[in-house]
Amino acid sequence: IMPNYYHKPENALRRAAELQGIKQPEAALALLHEVLASRGGGRSHKTWSTTYEKIMIVYLDLCLALTKSREAKDGLHQYRNLSQQQAPGSLEKVIRHLITSAEKKCAEAKAKSEKRTGVEGVDAPLGDDAEDMESSATSQSILFSTMNIDPEQTQRETSLLLPSLKFLWETYRTVLDILRSNSKLEHLYHG
Repeated sequence: IMPNYYHKPENALRRAAELQGIKQPEAALALLHEVLASRGGGRSHKTWSTTYEKIMIVYLDLCLALTKSREAKDGLHQYRNLSQQQAPGSLEKVIRHLITSAEKKCAEAKAKSEKRTGVEGVDAPLGDDAEDMESSATSQSILFSTMNIDPEQTQRETSLLLPSLKFLWETYRTVLDILRSNSKLEHLYHG
């Protein structure tokens, strides 16, 4: 059983860095999730601070590195509840960080896939024309439609690109879900 680090979020952040340093990212993620999901040491709610923003950025980076979109979604919802009233700008910063990082990881995976296959792939629409994307076809069928007919190349592309693309897709869905009901961040929703 992990000790309760949520009494001082700074301690949890420091411990998570230690866990990452000894190659235990899963334990670091679990610790930070505990901090985000806790009720603040017996109080009915936590008070936002910049430490929670730092925790959230490290947490999302771990989710991205471990390709844990469900945990990223849960963490974002927890952080929205904590920050939307006191620090909507922080929520925007965290959301922008997640989107930028997920897009970068996806682009890196695509470049790595193309480098391994030696062929420039067809650019798949990642953010454009996504309005009816979900209703007209599944994300997976769209992803596969952009891949080559060569089975070996398809397998390489799938193993390298698909996890990052799925994470990015889930990131977009989660962010839209969070922003949809937040009038303070409406500009980000439409942007």
